Amino acid sequence: MATPVNLSVIKAFDALDLFCDERPELTADTVARELRLSYATAHRFLVTLETAGVLTTVRRGVFAPGPRLARLGRMAEDLAPLPRSLQATLDALRQELNESVMACRFTARGPLCVAVSAAQRPISVNIRTGTTLPMLETAQGRLFLADMSVRDRAGWARAQGVEPAVLRAIEPALDQAQRSGHAINRGDNEPDIAAVSVAVRTGGRTTLTLSVFGTLSRFDTAFIDRARDLLRDAAEGLAGP
Repeated sequence: MATPVNLSVIKAFDALDLFCDERPELTADTVARELRLSYATAHRFLVTLETAGVLTTVRRGVFAPGPRLARLGRMAEDLAPLPRSLQATLDALRQELNESVMACRFTARGPLCVAVSAAQRPISVNIRTGTTLPMLETAQGRLFLADMSVRDRAGWARAQGVEPAVLRAIEPALDQAQRSGHAINRGDNEPDIAAVSVAVRTGGRTTLTLSVFGTLSRFDTAFIDRARDLLRDAAEGLAGP
């Protein structure tokens, strides 16, 4: 029998995932709205995290990352650094494909953009480092979900408030992503935006995704096939043992 998951711990980390460049501070109102919690529950999470040193109060009811979170962040970078050649790899792909390229890591709320190389086009699709993408609708998210066992996916869905029927609806896409190691988005997340994503695997699991993304009209079959092959080659170069 699998060990039960402590959903309160997962929700606490989901709250921390709400921090970004545009949102350097959190309030209970924000956490309650974004995570669909009651105000009292959101406030309790924030106060508990403050007590643990993970958050600090900058003024009444407003919280920012605390010293313990900063220390853990530095430790994570030291223990699980990004590949040194990652940015150069993204830049090379962007030059070859003339579209924006990014790398994402897994978070429970969705793929987190950790590096990006923006296309130099008059009209292009760009994203900032630190942006969290939706899990269900994006090619990147579906690769991470495809890497989970059925039981782990169900646990993730419960923690995120995703209905089982919603997860079942994308099972065919997840099966395809698991078999092929890549996923394609043709406007599933945002109309007129497409993406091709491949998994970077280390130690038998997906640790990163590499993706090229741009306007849907430019992502015809020939481009998708070419992008997929180039991304796969790049992923192999970044993959660990």
